[in-house]
Amino acid sequence: CSPSVSLRQLHAATLPHGLHLPLDPSSAAWATLGGLVATNAAGARTVQHGPMRRWVEGAVLETDDGPLTLHRGVAPDPDHPVVRRWQREGESLLRQHRETILARWPATRKNTLGFDLSAWYQSGDLLDLVIGSEGTLGVLTELTVRLAPVAPIRMALRVVLGTRRVLVPALEIIRGYDPAVLEFLDASFLQVVEAPVSPDAAAVLLADLEGTDEALVRSRALHCQEELIAMPGVIEVEFAAEPAMIAELWSIRHGASSRLAALADGRESLQVIEDGCVPPAALAEYLDAVEAACRAVAIDVVMFGHAGDGHVHVNLLPNVHHPDWLPRVRSIYEAVAQALLDLGGTPAGEHGTGRLRAPLVARFLGPEAVSCFHAIQAAFDPVGRWNPGIILGEHADPLRRLKVGPDAAQLPEGVAERLREIDRDARWGEGRWVE
Repeated sequence: CSPSVSLRQLHAATLPHGLHLPLDPSSAAWATLGGLVATNAAGARTVQHGPMRRWVEGAVLETDDGPLTLHRGVAPDPDHPVVRRWQREGESLLRQHRETILARWPATRKNTLGFDLSAWYQSGDLLDLVIGSEGTLGVLTELTVRLAPVAPIRMALRVVLGTRRVLVPALEIIRGYDPAVLEFLDASFLQVVEAPVSPDAAAVLLADLEGTDEALVRSRALHCQEELIAMPGVIEVEFAAEPAMIAELWSIRHGASSRLAALADGRESLQVIEDGCVPPAALAEYLDAVEAACRAVAIDVVMFGHAGDGHVHVNLLPNVHHPDWLPRVRSIYEAVAQALLDLGGTPAGEHGTGRLRAPLVARFLGPEAVSCFHAIQAAFDPVGRWNPGIILGEHADPLRRLKVGPDAAQLPEGVAERLREIDRDARWGEGRWVE
């Protein structure tokens, strides 16, 4: 299919056949397959189905040397200039540094910090270097993806926790029942959406269990519910089996982004550290570290994410009317990066490296990985044409390109208001062009 096809369009064609691409990013209505591949995107269903990489079977990449066709498990054309340069200079360097790189690679369930050398070491496929390359190696013009059957049975649990101390044990119990989705909503998130849960709630977990046998799915869900209710620190566990009841349990998951975008008190929602991922056992420690970093500089924060993967989205809420807000945000950026490093995590769980996290690549992955990244780019793009500054822009100031602040681009009259309306009304699939 074409990389310009959105996930919604793909599912409109495949769902009548009982098939889907089992990804569920919040941007599914407008996210294109090319974008999903370029960032190795994930979303809420990764805990069971993995990120986009698992579902990509082939791609055609347009390079300066012509189209390069890649299929999983099939050797590429040895006469293609990209392949010749790769075999002559890149492959041997990656093999030379293999043990050093893997010893330092983040032990997380998700990681999109740069080219995925770990995946290439497992497969040997150039396709695995293109997936997650964020447009730095060429332009995708064709994709082949695998589909999976849609599970006909779905049941849900909503777990209200009275303390963060029971977060990891509760997650371990739920993971033991093979959830298709396992999400986390921090108390800071619950306050923003004014969730109808206990005022003593420290967090809410949302889980979907799926399958083909209704009795078996119900048994898994009810046994999970029983275990969770017996845990000290768990306030409530709700179970739903009917579509309307499931939708009701999940209703609190949506709506925060538009509310944050509509803030009119000087606070601005910034996604500066929004993609950290740690081993699931370290999730509570990471949340504590983020909270402490924000408290130290008096900046509000909202946290939620994909608990089954130890992956947290963080919205910082600095008051941009304060003259020192940017140094305080920079302090959080540095403190959280160090916390991720100490916990064996990654600053890029599913959104890619971009420019914001490019300066962290060497710090997390080491100089050997960086030299391999340069070799990969030299093989595919020797003149540096494609997306310069992405992934390998390690010397740039990561906070120079924020949407607000002294270095923010000056927008024409009316454009800023238009963008704010789109955010406030959650119309993110709408075109940004203004007549």
